[in-house]
Amino acid sequence: MDRPWKVILAFVGVFIAGAVFGGFFTLRSAARVAEVTRPKPGPGKAAASKPVAAAPAAPAPAKGIAPQVMRQLTQRLSPTPEQQKAIRPIVSRAAEDLQRMQKEHLADTTRTTERMYADVAALLTPAQRTQLEQMRQEMLERVRKVREKRDENPADGTGKAGAPASPKSD
Repeated sequence: MDRPWKVILAFVGVFIAGAVFGGFFTLRSAARVAEVTRPKPGPGKAAASKPVAAAPAAPAPAKGIAPQVMRQLTQRLSPTPEQQKAIRPIVSRAAEDLQRMQKEHLADTTRTTERMYADVAALLTPAQRTQLEQMRQEMLERVRKVREKRDENPADGTGKAGAPASPKSD
């Protein structure tokens, strides 16, 4: 092939499209999971959901998935107050671990993407580098808008507190 930069640019385009699709898919999946795990009060269920609201004295953080998991465990398993007290720190610890892993994954993804852009840019002409940088900025802007929309309309009630740090955009 006489123009290897076309192949490289095609791979970059596929990678970016995959990253954007994956981000949207993850956001939509998280919103659906939040809808499914959110309790739906109905006739006869009001009394069953009371124990969840009656146990706010736990050290569980009010962000992330811990409240949702506790709510689901309480509704499905009907644990005693003592069991709830013992389960809550386990769920909180798992939620913190998941949040930490999510942040690490985001940092790894950001580093890999930035390295890819730098490696591809080294093979391009100055005009192509400008175009690649514009593509990168457009992708970062799309990600920023998705995060802002998610933070304005959180599916799980976490708001900005549950949002991971955004990749650097300078």
